This record gives sequence, structure tokens and C-alpha cells, in this order.
Amino acid sequence: MLTLAMLMGFASAQDRLDVDVTQEIVVWGDRFARWDNTRWFIETTVLQPWSTVLARDIDLEFQTQEYRIQAIFKCDKEERAGRRRYDVACVIEDIGIIANVADRRPKPARIAAAQQVLNEIDAKLTGAHMELRVGDDGQVHGIDIEGIPTRNRRQNRIQMTLTQIMSRLIVGFDLKMQKGNQLHQGVWMEQNAALLLLETNSSGSNYVKHYLDPFRGQILVQSIGKGISTLSSGPQTEFGALTRFDMHLDGVSLFDPDDGYLTERVWSITGVSNPSGTFLELEYSHFGKMRQLGTQDRPNCGLTQVVNGHRQRVPGLPDWPEAT
Repeated sequence: MLTLAMLMGFASAQDRLDVDVTQEIVVWGDRFARWDNTRWFIETTVLQPWSTVLARDIDLEFQTQEYRIQAIFKCDKEERAGRRRYDVACVIEDIGIIANVADRRPKPARIAAAQQVLNEIDAKLTGAHMELRVGDDGQVHGIDIEGIPTRNRRQNRIQMTLTQIMSRLIVGFDLKMQKGNQLHQGVWMEQNAALLLLETNSSGSNYVKHYLDPFRGQILVQSIGKGISTLSSGPQTEFGALTRFDMHLDGVSLFDPDDGYLTERVWSITGVSNPSGTFLELEYSHFGKMRQLGTQDRPNCGLTQVVNGHRQRVPGLPDWPEAT
């Protein structure tokens, strides 16, 4: 199983593996095979210098800057959306959400309200359907959550926020493959990768270099990228609006040598604000991992609860869990 610690151990495309570099791997498979009744465990952690508002349908809401989601998805193809795309339906079988309250010293009443909000979000998302539009080149071109009420402006805003948050899970599926979806040993470039955007509505430019090699009977792809990402509305902080971040990506993926599709991936993304003449420097982080599950696998998605942020020490709240 790939871990974030293993990710940091892959130094370069040639140095990390003791293999015959002349070997070539070619896979001609169903380009949509990974969506044929497959199950996935996905975890994502986002640490951001601006606040995201999480809310219930009625009355309660809170702001968070740190959240982690663990979820089990069951996906299957629905129908073609053109010659090179499919619409895919994914059911969220289980989910666990932890988040901090962005207040420096949140009061007990704020913590209790935040827990109620998280409980309602958990209930909404468990069993919900996510619709994905996927391409034959490995990319995900759009997502939507179905079954969440949108009867008024507040619920519409909640639905948009949840779609944005869940996009940080789904983005791990997005990895543009080589031309023809072949798995040749070698290197290729990807422009404007979704993983290097701060959010789905971000603008910016980036590139990712992918290195493919055989690895212990499997196919390994290391991804290294950098670029710039800008939020359309700008993250609001106590210091003002700073929207532009210099981004860096390190990632490692495993592909099935028989069917030719991604089965496991870990990634680490960091961003540092580009303050354009001010003295401020803000940091953004996004860590994730995903793996394909067997039909009977039931990994623990953890509790849905309010926790301390990395720099908080609120009595009575669990500390932020260590990375695995």
C-alpha cells in the first residue's frame, strides 16, 4: 500500500528503481474499465489560510480552515456522453469528516453547534450519489452531488460548498495519461492539472511531469508539478484578500498491469501565497490518498467530529490525528 511517507522516498525517475530501463510496457484495455462496478477508499486533508463556511439547512453554521474526509465510493458507468466521455455514478457508502472551528479559542457553544453541522453533513452525504463526467484519457471533467435538497438560497449555497469540498476527494482520479492511454515506460507532460488548482473555480496555469516505470510487478507513475493558482473571489483572511499561490505537487500512482488503470495514488500539494509587494506569506496544503477496494473491503472511515486544528489546544477536543 502506498503511503505519504513512501511518496517522499521516490527521489527521481531513474534513481528510485533498480530496473532495466529499456523495458517497455504497453496496455490496450478498456479506457473506462476502472468505472465498471469498482469500489474506492479515498482520504483527503485540506489545510487552508482562509475559512470555509459549513452549515446546516436551518440556523447553524461555522467556519473551518482545516478538514479531513475519508470516504468509500462505489462507482459504475451510466451512459456515454460522447465518443470519448462517460457519465459515471458513484454512491458514497460511508464517510467520516473531521474539522476544526476556525476561532482561535472557540467557546463550548460554538463547538457544539459545529458538531451538529458536521452530523447533518455526514447524514446528507452518506448514501448520496455523485455524478462524474470522465474522459478516456484519465481526466475528470465535472462533478455534481445528487439528492441534497436545494429548495432555497441557503441550501443552494450549502450544496455548492459540499460539491467543492468533495471535489478535493474526486480530484485524485484525475490523471491525464499518455496519448492513446498506453502505458509506455517513459515521461510525458500534463498541462493545467486539476490537482494543482486551489478549488474547482480557481484559475491559473501549471504543468506536471509524469514518469512511468515498472515496479515490483506493477506499473508506477511518479508525478512532479508546479504552477500558479488563483481563487476567483479571493480567500479572505484577517489581513485582507490574497488570492495567488505558487503551487507544488509530488505524487505517486500504481496502475494495474493487466487492465491498465489506476488502482492506488497518494499526493502532496503545497502552496505559498504570492503577496505581490506585501510582507504576508500564507500556506496551503492538500494531502490525499486513494486505493481500489475489493467487494468485501470495509475500511474504517473514522468518526465525524470537531477536533483541534494543528495549532489549537482547546480542552476537551481531540487533537488532529497524525498522518499515516
